[in-house]
Amino acid sequence: MQVSPASKVSGPPTDLKTQSKRTSVTEQHRHAQSTLWTRQVLTFCRQIAAGYSKLQVSHRGMYSIERLQAFQAYCKKTSVARALAVCVLTPVPSLLAIVLIECIPLCDPALGWKANYMFWIRFFISGVIVLMGSTYQVTDMVDRVKLSLMQIFCMSVVGTAIYIATVVVIAYVWVFPVPFGIVLGIGPCFAVFFVVLILTIGLNTFKTNPGLVHELKLQFYVLATEAIIAVIYPAFSGVYLRTSSNNRAGLVLLLPVIKLVMKNIVAWASSHVEDCIPVIAVFSIEVFNALYVATCMQATKSTLATIVIISVDVVSGIFAFHSLLNRTRVLQEQHQRSQGFDSMGNRRITDELIPAVISASQQLRSFKTKKGRMIRIRSPMKLGLGAAAQRDLDSLVGHHNAFVTRAARKASRFVTRFITEPRGSVSVRPNKEPVQHTMLRKESASTAHSHEDLQLEFVESTLELLFHCEYHALVEYVECAVPILFGVYLTILCQLPAHKYYPHTRDMEPGQLESMVGNLLVYVALEVLSFVVMHIVLKRRFMLSALFQLAFVLETHVVQLQSRMFVWIVFILQFTLQHYGVDFTFQFAWIQKSE
Repeated sequence: MQVSPASKVSGPPTDLKTQSKRTSVTEQHRHAQSTLWTRQVLTFCRQIAAGYSKLQVSHRGMYSIERLQAFQAYCKKTSVARALAVCVLTPVPSLLAIVLIECIPLCDPALGWKANYMFWIRFFISGVIVLMGSTYQVTDMVDRVKLSLMQIFCMSVVGTAIYIATVVVIAYVWVFPVPFGIVLGIGPCFAVFFVVLILTIGLNTFKTNPGLVHELKLQFYVLATEAIIAVIYPAFSGVYLRTSSNNRAGLVLLLPVIKLVMKNIVAWASSHVEDCIPVIAVFSIEVFNALYVATCMQATKSTLATIVIISVDVVSGIFAFHSLLNRTRVLQEQHQRSQGFDSMGNRRITDELIPAVISASQQLRSFKTKKGRMIRIRSPMKLGLGAAAQRDLDSLVGHHNAFVTRAARKASRFVTRFITEPRGSVSVRPNKEPVQHTMLRKESASTAHSHEDLQLEFVESTLELLFHCEYHALVEYVECAVPILFGVYLTILCQLPAHKYYPHTRDMEPGQLESMVGNLLVYVALEVLSFVVMHIVLKRRFMLSALFQLAFVLETHVVQLQSRMFVWIVFILQFTLQHYGVDFTFQFAWIQKSE
C-alpha cells in the first residue's frame, strides 16, 4: 500500500501551529506578568513617594489669614536694604556670645578639676545661656505664661547649678575630664529645670487655666526632642568610628532619617501653633544638624560622612524645588480660574498673588476645604496688625463662626433624619413653582457655588504655598548662615589660646584653615544660588519675594529664632572641647593615664 505525499506532510504543519499557539500563549503570559510586575513596582514607588511627601514638614500646614495680611503689611513698609540687614545680622548675637566665651582662659585638663576653675565658670555661663534660651522657647509659645527676665535668669541659674554639680561630683569621685560630661548632666538638669519652671509659673495658674498643662506638655516634648538629638548624634559618631569602612556609607544615611523623624515629632508637638511650625522645626533640628556636621564630623575626620550628608541635602533640595514648581503651576491655573469679570465682561488677571488672595479671602463664606481642613483666620501669635486689618479679621471671624454653626446644624439635622425616618420611605412635596423659574434659580445657585469653591481652592493653595516657601527659605538660610558662622568662628578661634584644646584646631596644618573655609564658601555659594533661583521663580510667577518672606519670619519670630540659635551655637561649637571629655573613639586615654 502506498502513502500519498499529502498524508506524509499533513502531521508537521499541525504540530507547528500547536507549538506556535503555545509560544504565543507563553509570550502573552510573560507579557502579562511583566506588566503586572511593572504596575506593582510603580504602585509601590507611588506609595513610597506619597509617604515621603506626608513626612515632609513643608506639607503639614498653611498660613492663617492674619499671617497673610501681616506678611503683606511687612512687604509694604520694608525696604530691600532692611530685609538684607535682617538676614545678615540674625546670627551675629549668638556668634558674639560664643566668641566671648572662647576668650575665657583655660588650663590643661590634666591638672585636675580643681585647677580648672575657669572652665567651671565658662561651663556655668554656657549653661545659663542654654537654659535661658530653652525657657524663652517655651514661654514665647504659651501666651498664658508670663515670666520676667529675672525669673528666667534665676531658673536658669538653679538648673545650671544642678548641671555642674552633677559633673563635679563625677569628676571628684572618678576622673576629670568626665567622659561626655557635657551630655551626662542634661538629664538631671532638665528634670530640675521642669520642676522649677512649674513652681515659678504657680499652681494657681494651672488651676485657673485648664488647657495650660497640655500646651506646656507639648513644649516639653519639643525640648525633650532637642535633648534626645543632642545625645543620639554623639552616639552615632561613636558607632560610626567603630564601623568598617564598607558599611559607613549606609550608616551615614541614618542621619537624614533621624533628622526627618525628629522634625516630624517637633512639628506634631507644635501643631497647635501651625503658623510657627517651619520656624520651630528648622531652628530646632536643622541648625543642630548643620552645626554638628560642620563641627563634630570634621573632628572625626569623616570626609565620607560629610559628603553623603551634603549629597542627601542636595537631592532633597532638588525634590523640594520640583515640588515648588508643581505647586506654582497648579496655583497659576487656580489663580486664573478664580478671577472675576470686570464691567466689560473681560476676565480680571492680577499678577500680584498676595493682594489677589487677600481680596478672595475677604469674600469667603465657606471655610472647609475639599481636603477636610479649615481655613484659619487668626494666628496663634500676635503680629501687630493695624485697626483696619483687625476689623476685617473680626468680620471674617464672624463669617467663620456662622459657617461652623450652619455646618453643626446641618450635621444635627442629618443625624436626626437618619434616626427618625424609616428606611425606604420617600417624602413627596408638591412643587408650586414653575419649572422654568426653578431651573434658573438652580443654575444661578450652582454658578455662585462653583465660584465660591474656586475662591476657596485658590485661597487654600496660596496659604499652603506660602507655608511651603517659608519652610524651604528657612532651610536654605540655615544651610547658608551656619557654614558662614562656623567659618568666622573657626578663623577667630585659631587666634585664641583655647584653640589647642579642640581636636579640629589643635593639629591644624598650615593652609588647612584656608582650604576648609574655601570649601565652606563653595557650599554657601550653592545654597545662595538655590535661594536666588527660588526667589526668581516666585517673583516672575506671582510677584512674591522670597527675600522679604525670609526677613518677615526672622524679624517676626526673633525671640524663637534667637533662643534656639543661642542654645545650639553655644552648645555645639564647644562640644568637642577637651575639658568636656568628648571622645568619639570611646578610648578615653586620659582615664588610663590617671589610673
